[in-house]
Amino acid sequence: MKREKNLVFVPANKDKPAHYLTEITLNYRRVRRFAGFTKEEARAKLAELRIAAKQGKLEETIKPEQPKDLFGEYARAVLDSAEWKSKRSAGRNEISLQHLNNDFKNSRLIDIKPGAVRRYVTRRIQEDGASPATVNRELSFLKSILYAAEADEIIPANPIRGRRVKKQPENNHREKAILGLNLTDDKIRDMVDAAAEYLKPILKIALTTGMRRDEILEMKWRDVDLQLGTVRIPAENAKSKRERTVPIDPDMCVDLDSMPRKGEYIFLNPETGQRIKDVRGSFAAACKAADIKTGRPDGLVFHDLRHLAAYHLVKVTDIVTASKILGHASLDMTLRYVHPTDTDKYEAVRKVAENLFRGRQKDVNAKNLTSSEGLENRILLH
Repeated sequence: MKREKNLVFVPANKDKPAHYLTEITLNYRRVRRFAGFTKEEARAKLAELRIAAKQGKLEETIKPEQPKDLFGEYARAVLDSAEWKSKRSAGRNEISLQHLNNDFKNSRLIDIKPGAVRRYVTRRIQEDGASPATVNRELSFLKSILYAAEADEIIPANPIRGRRVKKQPENNHREKAILGLNLTDDKIRDMVDAAAEYLKPILKIALTTGMRRDEILEMKWRDVDLQLGTVRIPAENAKSKRERTVPIDPDMCVDLDSMPRKGEYIFLNPETGQRIKDVRGSFAAACKAADIKTGRPDGLVFHDLRHLAAYHLVKVTDIVTASKILGHASLDMTLRYVHPTDTDKYEAVRKVAENLFRGRQKDVNAKNLTSSEGLENRILLH
Protein backbone atom coordinates (compact mmCIF):
# COMPACT_ATOMS: atom_id res chain seq x y z
CA MET A 1 0.00 0.00 0.00
CA LYS A 2 1.25 3.52 -0.87
CA ARG A 3 0.69 5.90 2.02
CA GLU A 4 -0.09 9.62 2.16
CA LYS A 5 -0.87 11.10 5.56
CA ASN A 6 -4.30 9.85 6.67
CA LEU A 7 -4.86 8.24 3.28
CA VAL A 8 -4.20 4.67 2.18
CA PHE A 9 -4.05 3.60 -1.46
CA VAL A 10 -5.25 0.05 -2.12
CA PRO A 11 -4.15 -1.43 -5.47
CA ALA A 12 -6.64 -3.30 -7.63
CA ASN A 13 -7.10 -7.03 -7.22
CA LYS A 14 -9.33 -9.64 -8.84
CA ASP A 15 -12.26 -8.69 -6.59
CA LYS A 16 -12.00 -4.90 -6.25
CA PRO A 17 -10.71 -1.96 -8.31
CA ALA A 18 -8.02 0.35 -6.96
CA HIS A 19 -9.36 2.75 -4.32
CA TYR A 20 -8.47 4.94 -1.35
CA LEU A 21 -9.21 4.67 2.36
CA THR A 22 -9.11 7.34 5.03
CA GLU A 23 -7.15 6.34 8.11
CA ILE A 24 -7.68 8.19 11.38
CA THR A 25 -7.51 7.48 15.10
CA LEU A 26 -10.79 7.49 16.99
CA ASN A 27 -11.02 6.65 20.69
CA TYR A 28 -7.48 5.21 20.55
CA ARG A 29 -8.47 2.92 17.67
CA ARG A 30 -7.27 3.10 14.10
CA VAL A 31 -10.31 3.47 11.85
CA ARG A 32 -10.30 3.04 8.08
CA ARG A 33 -13.16 3.98 5.77
CA PHE A 34 -13.70 3.94 2.01
CA ALA A 35 -12.84 7.39 0.57
CA GLY A 36 -13.20 7.05 -3.21
CA PHE A 37 -11.55 5.77 -6.35
CA THR A 38 -9.41 8.84 -7.07
CA LYS A 39 -7.00 10.82 -4.96
CA GLU A 40 -9.17 13.92 -5.37
CA GLU A 41 -12.24 12.10 -3.97
CA ALA A 42 -10.15 10.76 -1.11
CA ARG A 43 -8.73 14.17 -0.23
CA ALA A 44 -12.22 15.69 -0.29
CA LYS A 45 -13.50 12.97 2.07
CA LEU A 46 -10.53 13.51 4.37
CA ALA A 47 -11.23 17.26 4.44
CA GLU A 48 -14.82 16.52 5.56
CA LEU A 49 -13.53 14.38 8.39
CA ARG A 50 -11.10 17.08 9.54
CA ILE A 51 -13.89 19.65 9.63
CA ALA A 52 -16.03 17.22 11.63
CA ALA A 53 -13.12 16.69 14.02
CA LYS A 54 -12.79 20.46 14.64
CA GLN A 55 -16.53 20.65 15.33
CA GLY A 56 -16.35 17.70 17.71
CA LYS A 57 -18.61 15.62 15.47
CA LEU A 58 -16.09 13.09 14.24
CA GLU A 59 -17.57 10.22 16.25
CA GLU A 60 -21.01 10.94 14.79
CA THR A 61 -19.60 11.16 11.28
CA ILE A 62 -17.78 7.84 11.47
CA LYS A 63 -20.15 5.14 12.65
CA PRO A 64 -18.22 2.20 14.05
CA GLU A 65 -18.47 -0.89 11.88
CA GLN A 66 -19.63 -4.10 13.42
CA PRO A 67 -16.56 -6.35 13.75
CA LYS A 68 -16.66 -9.32 11.40
CA ASP A 69 -14.32 -11.44 13.45
CA LEU A 70 -16.36 -12.01 16.61
CA PHE A 71 -16.56 -15.67 17.62
CA GLY A 72 -20.33 -15.78 18.09
CA GLU A 73 -21.19 -14.28 14.71
CA TYR A 74 -18.56 -16.19 12.77
CA ALA A 75 -19.43 -19.53 14.40
CA ARG A 76 -23.11 -18.90 13.67
CA ALA A 77 -22.33 -18.24 10.00
CA VAL A 78 -20.24 -21.41 9.80
CA LEU A 79 -22.97 -23.57 11.36
CA ASP A 80 -25.54 -22.09 8.97
CA SER A 81 -23.50 -23.12 5.93
CA ALA A 82 -24.72 -26.07 3.87
CA GLU A 83 -21.55 -28.05 4.55
CA TRP A 84 -21.92 -27.84 8.33
CA LYS A 85 -25.69 -28.31 8.34
CA SER A 86 -25.20 -31.68 6.65
CA LYS A 87 -22.78 -32.94 9.30
CA ARG A 88 -23.92 -35.70 11.65
CA SER A 89 -22.70 -33.59 14.53
CA ALA A 90 -24.88 -30.59 13.57
CA GLY A 91 -27.16 -30.93 16.60
CA ARG A 92 -24.29 -31.46 18.99
CA ASN A 93 -22.42 -28.49 17.48
CA GLU A 94 -25.39 -26.24 18.21
CA ILE A 95 -25.25 -27.25 21.87
CA SER A 96 -21.48 -26.70 21.96
CA LEU A 97 -21.93 -23.22 20.50
CA GLN A 98 -24.48 -22.32 23.17
CA HIS A 99 -21.98 -23.12 25.92
CA LEU A 100 -19.00 -21.52 24.18
CA ASN A 101 -20.99 -18.33 23.56
CA ASN A 102 -21.29 -17.85 27.32
CA ASP A 103 -17.56 -17.07 27.38
CA PHE A 104 -16.55 -16.17 23.83
CA LYS A 105 -19.56 -14.78 21.96
CA ASN A 106 -18.22 -11.21 21.82
CA SER A 107 -14.54 -12.16 21.74
CA ARG A 108 -12.52 -11.54 18.61
CA LEU A 109 -11.34 -14.82 17.12
CA ILE A 110 -7.70 -13.77 17.32
CA ASP A 111 -8.10 -12.98 21.03
CA ILE A 112 -9.19 -16.49 22.04
CA LYS A 113 -5.95 -17.55 23.71
CA PRO A 114 -5.04 -20.86 25.40
CA GLY A 115 -5.31 -19.31 28.86
CA ALA A 116 -8.90 -18.20 28.26
CA VAL A 117 -9.82 -21.63 26.91
CA ARG A 118 -8.26 -23.38 29.92
CA ARG A 119 -10.32 -21.16 32.22
CA TYR A 120 -13.42 -22.11 30.21
CA VAL A 121 -12.62 -25.80 30.65
CA THR A 122 -12.17 -25.38 34.41
CA ARG A 123 -15.44 -23.48 34.74
CA ARG A 124 -17.41 -26.00 32.69
CA ILE A 125 -16.19 -28.96 34.74
CA GLN A 126 -16.08 -27.43 38.23
CA GLU A 127 -19.03 -25.02 38.11
CA ASP A 128 -21.34 -26.48 35.45
CA GLY A 129 -20.59 -30.11 36.24
CA ALA A 130 -19.98 -30.96 32.57
CA SER A 131 -18.32 -34.31 31.89
CA PRO A 132 -14.80 -34.41 30.42
CA ALA A 133 -16.22 -36.05 27.28
CA THR A 134 -18.66 -33.16 26.79
CA VAL A 135 -15.93 -30.56 27.30
CA ASN A 136 -13.68 -32.38 24.81
CA ARG A 137 -16.43 -32.20 22.18
CA GLU A 138 -16.78 -28.46 22.83
CA LEU A 139 -13.01 -27.98 22.53
CA SER A 140 -13.01 -29.94 19.27
CA PHE A 141 -15.78 -27.71 17.91
CA LEU A 142 -13.94 -24.56 19.03
CA LYS A 143 -10.77 -25.71 17.27
CA SER A 144 -12.74 -26.48 14.11
CA ILE A 145 -14.18 -22.95 14.08
CA LEU A 146 -10.75 -21.41 14.56
CA TYR A 147 -9.26 -23.56 11.80
CA ALA A 148 -12.12 -22.45 9.53
CA ALA A 149 -11.33 -18.82 10.37
CA GLU A 150 -7.69 -19.46 9.53
CA ALA A 151 -8.69 -20.97 6.19
CA ASP A 152 -10.90 -17.93 5.49
CA GLU A 153 -7.90 -15.68 6.30
CA ILE A 154 -9.83 -13.95 9.09
CA ILE A 155 -7.04 -14.84 11.51
CA PRO A 156 -3.41 -15.60 10.61
CA ALA A 157 -3.30 -18.86 12.58
CA ASN A 158 -5.37 -20.93 14.99
CA PRO A 159 -4.33 -19.56 18.41
CA ILE A 160 -5.00 -22.89 20.16
CA ARG A 161 -3.63 -25.26 17.51
CA GLY A 162 -1.91 -28.45 18.53
CA ARG A 163 -1.65 -29.31 22.21
CA ARG A 164 -1.78 -25.78 23.60
CA VAL A 165 -5.03 -26.78 25.29
CA LYS A 166 -4.89 -30.38 26.48
CA LYS A 167 -7.74 -32.80 25.96
CA GLN A 168 -9.45 -33.79 29.20
CA PRO A 169 -9.02 -37.40 30.35
CA GLU A 170 -12.38 -39.11 29.99
CA ASN A 171 -13.81 -41.45 32.60
CA ASN A 172 -15.26 -43.86 29.99
CA HIS A 173 -18.57 -44.01 31.83
CA ARG A 174 -20.21 -46.01 29.04
CA GLU A 175 -17.61 -48.75 29.28
CA LYS A 176 -18.07 -48.91 33.04
CA ALA A 177 -21.83 -49.08 32.57
CA ILE A 178 -21.49 -51.98 30.13
CA LEU A 179 -19.19 -53.87 32.49
CA GLY A 180 -21.66 -53.24 35.32
CA LEU A 181 -24.44 -54.99 33.38
CA ASN A 182 -22.55 -58.31 33.44
CA LEU A 183 -23.55 -59.09 29.87
CA THR A 184 -22.75 -62.73 29.19
CA ASP A 185 -22.74 -64.15 25.67
CA ASP A 186 -25.92 -66.04 26.58
CA LYS A 187 -27.68 -62.79 27.55
CA ILE A 188 -26.64 -61.16 24.29
CA ARG A 189 -27.99 -64.15 22.35
CA ASP A 190 -31.23 -63.99 24.37
CA MET A 191 -31.60 -60.33 23.40
CA VAL A 192 -31.14 -61.09 19.70
CA ASP A 193 -33.54 -64.05 19.88
CA ALA A 194 -36.18 -61.88 21.58
CA ALA A 195 -35.87 -59.03 19.05
CA ALA A 196 -38.44 -58.33 16.35
CA GLU A 197 -37.59 -60.13 13.10
CA TYR A 198 -36.64 -56.94 11.26
CA LEU A 199 -34.32 -55.96 14.14
CA LYS A 200 -32.37 -59.24 14.37
CA PRO A 201 -30.07 -58.69 11.34
CA ILE A 202 -29.46 -55.11 12.50
CA LEU A 203 -28.34 -56.34 15.92
CA LYS A 204 -26.17 -59.10 14.45
CA ILE A 205 -24.35 -56.67 12.16
CA ALA A 206 -23.80 -54.23 15.03
CA LEU A 207 -22.48 -56.94 17.36
CA THR A 208 -20.13 -58.56 14.84
CA THR A 209 -18.77 -55.55 12.92
CA GLY A 210 -19.16 -52.63 15.33
CA MET A 211 -20.85 -50.56 12.63
CA ARG A 212 -22.64 -47.50 13.97
CA ARG A 213 -26.43 -47.41 14.06
CA ASP A 214 -26.80 -44.92 11.22
CA GLU A 215 -24.18 -46.72 9.13
CA ILE A 216 -26.36 -49.84 9.37
CA LEU A 217 -29.73 -48.18 8.88
CA GLU A 218 -28.45 -46.31 5.82
CA MET A 219 -27.12 -49.46 4.12
CA LYS A 220 -28.20 -49.76 0.49
CA TRP A 221 -28.29 -52.88 -1.65
CA ARG A 222 -25.79 -51.38 -4.07
CA ASP A 223 -23.23 -51.12 -1.25
CA VAL A 224 -23.41 -54.81 -0.32
CA ASP A 225 -21.50 -57.57 -2.11
CA LEU A 226 -22.97 -60.84 -0.85
CA GLN A 227 -20.52 -62.95 -2.87
CA LEU A 228 -17.47 -61.27 -1.38
CA GLY A 229 -19.19 -60.81 1.98
CA THR A 230 -18.56 -57.07 2.30
CA VAL A 231 -20.47 -53.86 2.85
CA ARG A 232 -19.18 -50.50 1.64
CA ILE A 233 -19.76 -47.55 3.95
CA PRO A 234 -19.74 -44.37 1.81
CA ALA A 235 -17.84 -41.37 3.13
CA GLU A 236 -21.05 -39.37 3.56
CA ASN A 237 -22.44 -42.04 5.91
CA ALA A 238 -19.27 -42.49 7.96
CA LYS A 239 -18.63 -40.42 11.05
CA SER A 240 -14.99 -39.97 10.01
CA LYS A 241 -16.12 -38.91 6.50
CA ARG A 242 -13.82 -41.58 5.09
CA GLU A 243 -15.12 -44.50 3.05
CA ARG A 244 -14.35 -47.97 4.33
CA THR A 245 -15.27 -51.56 3.51
CA VAL A 246 -16.39 -53.89 6.30
CA PRO A 247 -16.54 -57.70 6.06
CA ILE A 248 -19.74 -59.43 7.13
CA ASP A 249 -20.27 -62.96 8.39
CA PRO A 250 -21.29 -65.63 5.79
CA ASP A 251 -24.44 -66.45 7.78
CA MET A 252 -25.30 -62.75 7.70
CA CYS A 253 -24.92 -62.79 3.92
CA VAL A 254 -27.44 -65.65 3.76
CA ASP A 255 -29.85 -63.70 5.98
CA LEU A 256 -29.54 -60.58 3.82
CA ASP A 257 -29.95 -62.57 0.62
CA SER A 258 -33.26 -63.94 1.91
CA MET A 259 -34.66 -60.46 2.57
CA PRO A 260 -37.05 -58.89 0.02
CA ARG A 261 -35.66 -56.04 -2.06
CA LYS A 262 -38.36 -53.38 -2.13
CA GLY A 263 -36.21 -50.31 -2.55
CA GLU A 264 -32.66 -49.01 -2.43
CA TYR A 265 -32.41 -49.31 1.36
CA ILE A 266 -32.01 -52.72 3.00
CA PHE A 267 -33.77 -52.18 6.31
CA LEU A 268 -37.38 -51.09 5.89
CA ASN A 269 -40.19 -50.65 8.40
CA PRO A 270 -42.44 -53.72 7.90
CA GLU A 271 -45.57 -51.61 8.44
CA THR A 272 -44.81 -48.50 6.39
CA GLY A 273 -42.26 -49.81 3.91
CA GLN A 274 -40.13 -46.75 4.61
CA ARG A 275 -36.48 -46.76 5.66
CA ILE A 276 -36.02 -47.46 9.37
CA LYS A 277 -34.60 -44.35 11.01
CA ASP A 278 -34.70 -45.31 14.69
CA VAL A 279 -34.77 -48.56 16.65
CA ARG A 280 -34.83 -47.30 20.24
CA GLY A 281 -38.28 -48.69 21.03
CA SER A 282 -37.75 -52.14 19.53
CA PHE A 283 -34.24 -52.33 20.97
CA ALA A 284 -35.52 -51.53 24.46
CA ALA A 285 -38.22 -54.21 24.08
CA ALA A 286 -35.63 -56.84 23.12
CA CYS A 287 -33.44 -55.89 26.07
CA LYS A 288 -36.38 -56.06 28.46
CA ALA A 289 -37.28 -59.54 27.22
CA ALA A 290 -33.70 -60.64 27.92
CA ASP A 291 -33.75 -59.00 31.36
CA ILE A 292 -31.14 -56.39 30.38
CA LYS A 293 -31.40 -52.89 31.84
CA THR A 294 -31.70 -50.21 29.15
CA GLY A 295 -31.29 -46.46 28.85
CA ARG A 296 -28.75 -43.99 30.11
CA PRO A 297 -26.94 -43.51 32.37
CA ASP A 298 -26.43 -47.08 33.55
CA GLY A 299 -28.40 -49.23 31.10
CA LEU A 300 -27.62 -50.56 27.65
CA VAL A 301 -28.11 -48.31 24.61
CA PHE A 302 -27.73 -49.28 20.95
CA HIS A 303 -24.35 -47.59 20.56
CA ASP A 304 -23.00 -49.87 23.31
CA LEU A 305 -23.22 -52.74 20.82
CA ARG A 306 -20.32 -51.06 19.03
CA HIS A 307 -18.32 -51.19 22.27
CA LEU A 308 -19.19 -54.86 22.72
CA ALA A 309 -18.10 -55.64 19.16
CA ALA A 310 -14.83 -53.80 19.77
CA TYR A 311 -14.14 -55.86 22.90
CA HIS A 312 -14.67 -59.09 20.96
CA LEU A 313 -12.66 -57.94 17.92
CA VAL A 314 -9.53 -57.06 19.91
CA LYS A 315 -9.69 -60.51 21.52
CA VAL A 316 -9.66 -62.42 18.24
CA THR A 317 -7.52 -60.26 15.95
CA ASP A 318 -4.68 -57.75 15.98
CA ILE A 319 -5.42 -54.17 16.97
CA VAL A 320 -4.71 -52.71 13.50
CA THR A 321 -7.27 -55.00 11.86
CA ALA A 322 -9.82 -54.27 14.59
CA SER A 323 -9.26 -50.53 14.17
CA LYS A 324 -9.80 -50.75 10.39
CA ILE A 325 -13.05 -52.68 10.82
CA LEU A 326 -14.35 -50.24 13.42
CA GLY A 327 -13.36 -47.21 11.35
CA HIS A 328 -11.44 -45.56 14.16
CA ALA A 329 -9.47 -42.45 13.24
CA SER A 330 -6.50 -43.64 15.32
CA LEU A 331 -5.24 -46.74 17.12
CA ASP A 332 -5.58 -44.84 20.42
CA MET A 333 -9.35 -45.13 20.11
CA THR A 334 -9.14 -48.89 19.66
CA LEU A 335 -6.69 -49.27 22.54
CA ARG A 336 -9.47 -48.30 24.94
CA TYR A 337 -10.93 -51.75 24.42
CA VAL A 338 -7.70 -53.65 25.09
CA HIS A 339 -7.58 -54.87 28.69
CA PRO A 340 -4.96 -57.63 28.90
CA THR A 341 -5.06 -59.81 32.01
CA ASP A 342 -2.00 -61.23 33.75
CA THR A 343 -2.79 -64.55 32.07
CA ASP A 344 -2.85 -62.85 28.65
CA LYS A 345 0.54 -61.26 29.29
CA TYR A 346 2.06 -64.51 30.58
CA GLU A 347 0.74 -66.40 27.56
CA ALA A 348 2.21 -63.79 25.19
CA VAL A 349 5.69 -64.13 26.74
CA ARG A 350 5.39 -67.94 26.70
CA LYS A 351 4.56 -67.92 22.97
CA VAL A 352 7.56 -65.71 22.15
CA ALA A 353 9.86 -68.04 24.09
CA GLU A 354 8.23 -71.02 22.40
CA ASN A 355 8.88 -69.60 18.93
CA LEU A 356 12.41 -68.38 19.60
CA PHE A 357 13.96 -71.09 21.74
CA ARG A 358 11.86 -74.16 22.41
CA GLY A 359 10.80 -74.26 18.78
CA ARG A 360 14.46 -74.31 17.74
CA GLN A 361 15.21 -77.11 20.22
CA LYS A 362 12.35 -79.12 18.72
CA ASP A 363 13.89 -78.69 15.28
CA VAL A 364 17.28 -79.89 16.58
CA ASN A 365 15.67 -82.89 18.28
CA ALA A 366 13.74 -83.72 15.13
CA LYS A 367 16.90 -83.46 13.04
CA ASN A 368 18.80 -85.71 15.46
CA LEU A 369 15.93 -88.17 15.44
CA THR A 370 15.93 -88.22 11.65
CA SER A 371 19.69 -88.74 11.60
CA SER A 372 19.42 -91.58 14.12
CA GLU A 373 16.69 -93.27 12.11
CA GLY A 374 18.79 -92.92 8.99
CA LEU A 375 21.76 -94.48 10.73
CA GLU A 376 19.63 -97.36 11.99
CA ASN A 377 18.27 -97.92 8.49
CA ARG A 378 21.79 -97.98 7.03
CA ILE A 379 22.85 -100.50 9.68
CA LEU A 380 19.86 -102.69 8.90
CA LEU A 381 20.55 -102.52 5.19
CA HIS A 382 24.05 -103.82 5.74
